[in-house]
Amino acid sequence: MASLEGIISLGPWGGLGGDHWSYRASGGITEIVLRVEGNIKSISFKDASGLVSGTFGGRGNNPNDRGEEKKIEIQWPSEYLKSMSGTYGSYKGLLVITSLSFTTNLTTYGPFGTARGETFSIPIADSAVVGFHGRCGYYLDALGIFMTPANSHGSISAGQWGGPGGDPFSFRVGSWIKEIIVHEGANIKSLSFKDGNGQEYGKFGGKNANDTGEERRVSMAFMIEIDGLSEHLTSITGTYGDYAGMVVITSLSFKTNLATHGPFGNATGTSFSIPIEGSVVIGFHGRGGHYLDAIGIHVKPRDIEGTISIGPWGGRRGSPWSYMTNRGINQIVINVGSNIKSISFRDTTGLDSATFGGENPNDIGERKTVLINWPSEHLISISGTYGNFSTLLTITSLSFTTNRATYGPFGTGSGTPFSIPINNNMVVGFHGRSGHYLDAIGIFVKPHTTI
Repeated sequence: MASLEGIISLGPWGGLGGDHWSYRASGGITEIVLRVEGNIKSISFKDASGLVSGTFGGRGNNPNDRGEEKKIEIQWPSEYLKSMSGTYGSYKGLLVITSLSFTTNLTTYGPFGTARGETFSIPIADSAVVGFHGRCGYYLDALGIFMTPANSHGSISAGQWGGPGGDPFSFRVGSWIKEIIVHEGANIKSLSFKDGNGQEYGKFGGKNANDTGEERRVSMAFMIEIDGLSEHLTSITGTYGDYAGMVVITSLSFKTNLATHGPFGNATGTSFSIPIEGSVVIGFHGRGGHYLDAIGIHVKPRDIEGTISIGPWGGRRGSPWSYMTNRGINQIVINVGSNIKSISFRDTTGLDSATFGGENPNDIGERKTVLINWPSEHLISISGTYGNFSTLLTITSLSFTTNRATYGPFGTGSGTPFSIPINNNMVVGFHGRSGHYLDAIGIFVKPHTTI
């Protein structure tokens, strides 16, 4: 099956402990399973194709600290996941996720856990959540989301932040945002923009003729110039608070892929930021009157990628799983004996997948690591065998082929062989079934010309 999707990453929020992980759904997310008590012990997912993610967190051996299972069932496709919110704070000396809520187009599930610590939320519209990422160990240390646009514009609206005053505004550019003009003083007086075609947008705010900012010595009109070919706007940060009896934007910074411009204004009040990756800001929305009352952004994915699913080969036992990355895969870890016990992956951002298989503690095999020298080297295919092991039909051997070499075979090579004669492509993920061992495996690929 082929799919075409643009992916944006938000977050993660939480602590720095545990290991990186990443999960992308194949189709809509239909189930979220949490283990909860005092904090979020672990999380796992199921998508519309029935594939299960593996469990992130919950690695402790203490049976008294596993928490209670909570299951969210999402009636996809009429219902789809849009966003999440929660808290993170200290639990047994670790900074971890302490509570979570999940918002669909129909309702909100939660909160689950104990809502203590720092809060996080994603005021975002026109989006569908297609995966998660974060850090995990004994517990769920950190959590973020992957999302894709769910409207005809192909964009997502983040925000807005600020006050309720002024008149609403919204615009999207057809090229790129080239200039941002800020009038500032003790707060942001007004904003205006120009795109790569020379079209102007605004001014938004600045309707108080007695307080335009120009009378203040430290106040002037700042112009930010952005080269749309090598530099593009990716996000904003700022603060909002009281000024002259109104809640308005008090400071702003503009982030590109190369630099941060600002801050402009006086950073007082409540701060806001958008930890976002894989995106380009193509417009703004908000409210403006005497001053800039509120602001948000329209973003679209930076890359559009088409992926194709091939396989899986092997047995039908175990639980279905799926792993996909929007970056290159540069490490594969296999535990091997007479068959393939388990497999896991790492992408070029350092995110680790869950471990698929390896649930028999008495037969974990020998660890083997394949290192891929990305970006000059990339994975293009796999081959292997599947056959009987301990009365189970499992993967008995695997080899991994890049544009430069073949690594393996790992395992015994007994049973039925499989291979994928495929060219001009790059492997961007894997899927299959697993339990005590690696029961089945397949790959997600995309054309190499689109990388």
